[in-house]
Amino acid sequence: MTEQDDRYRDIEVDVLDDAGVLAVIDNALVQADCTWEELQQQAKDGRFSSEIARRAWFVVSTFEPSPA
Repeated sequence: MTEQDDRYRDIEVDVLDDAGVLAVIDNALVQADCTWEELQQQAKDGRFSSEIARRAWFVVSTFEPSPA
């Protein structure tokens, strides 16, 4: 093992199944206090209702199209 490999030894990676991904999305939307569609519109407008909404978009935007 090289020194570079050794420094990553303590990092744990969790792989989420579909249910886990949906739970993350749902939690982000609850924290942002908006629906998926509202968050999409805020992103399109470039104006988020809060810093939490902006961060939620950062998390969920890669999961388009919207989960239903």
